Amino acid sequence: MRKFIDRSLPFVLALAGFLVVQAQAQKPPALPDLLKLAGDYAVQYAKQLGAVAADEEFMQYETSSGRMGTPKRVNSVVVLLGQDDGTVGSFRDVVAIDSVAVRPKDDRLAALFKRPSVESLGTAQEMTEDAVKAYINPSLHILDRPLLAIDQLRGENQANYTYKTEGNKTVDGAQTVVVKYSEKGKGHLMKNASAVGRYWIEPTTGAVHQLELGFSVSNANIQSTVKFTKDAQLGILVPSELSETIDTSAAGGGMGDMGGATGSNQMSAHGAYEGRASYAKYRRAGGS
Repeated sequence: MRKFIDRSLPFVLALAGFLVVQAQAQKPPALPDLLKLAGDYAVQYAKQLGAVAADEEFMQYETSSGRMGTPKRVNSVVVLLGQDDGTVGSFRDVVAIDSVAVRPKDDRLAALFKRPSVESLGTAQEMTEDAVKAYINPSLHILDRPLLAIDQLRGENQANYTYKTEGNKTVDGAQTVVVKYSEKGKGHLMKNASAVGRYWIEPTTGAVHQLELGFSVSNANIQSTVKFTKDAQLGILVPSELSETIDTSAAGGGMGDMGGATGSNQMSAHGAYEGRASYAKYRRAGGS
């Protein structure tokens, strides 16, 4: 027995050392390092994204009565515009409502980004504002930009938030660290409201595989979730699903200026709405 123990001891020590190395390798980076990695990813992501178009199907419901009403189906061409400074824009052009064509389905919106200019961006914004008029309620425009929270992850914006980790989670086969964030004060995205949410961040790359964004507002519940999937053609993670919930009481009305989240849209004084968007057929906008 003594000889067996003596001979097995080196193996046991080697195995213990291997397990220690593996545990250290799997240990996620410290929060500051993870945020730095994610901030760099956000900027690089915008550059890699460039201008891409996708087909969006946005199912919209009124739930004010406590039940899900008859849905309104809004189909649009969406353009996501990543810029060199890491900011990301979002534009849409409605092509059908409840399966009835509004106009011929084409890429007239995407074509505006072949040679972007102040004029073409202005036209794209006009199309976006017209699209919101087709919504079951304009409040759903508050969180219909799937990459809005990615923009807030850039290093220069991180000082506006506090962060804490909430453990690890596997998302579509990827190991991620869940990071909760809360806005310091108010007004960076919505006047008189603080942004709150979560990122599911891959610790080795900083890539975001899922995110949540909501607002802490008196007498209102405003939140959204965005899921990402890797697009085979583009070779990057892109939004695949967006869901949002808007629930306000009468006392929650009067918030007219929604800042960067919604432009000049007004929130209903009372009402509850849900939106579920899916994205497909990603392609480079403007043929680039």
